[in-house]
Amino acid sequence: MNGPTTDDVRAFFGAFLNRKLDDRGRRPLRDLPDDYDLLLSGALDSLAFVEMMMAAGEHFDREIDFENLDPEQMTLIGPLCLFVSEQLRPHPS
Repeated sequence: MNGPTTDDVRAFFGAFLNRKLDDRGRRPLRDLPDDYDLLLSGALDSLAFVEMMMAAGEHFDREIDFENLDPEQMTLIGPLCLFVSEQLRPHPS
């Protein structure tokens, strides 16, 4: 098994974001372009970002290690989805 794809991760993040936006009475997002910045857009604050990452780890049943993620790319949806999907790939035994 290859694990979740980048599209799987993007779908999870999109659903999470839309729940957060709905909770605040904001319109849901229809599209998440690769350069969409989760923090600068106001979609999430730093606490909600941490919640989203913890929820992703729980949803995909894997710990996500951010040590090697470039902080400049951390809040951009495209690079973040790619990084997380790579983190969730099974490691050879």
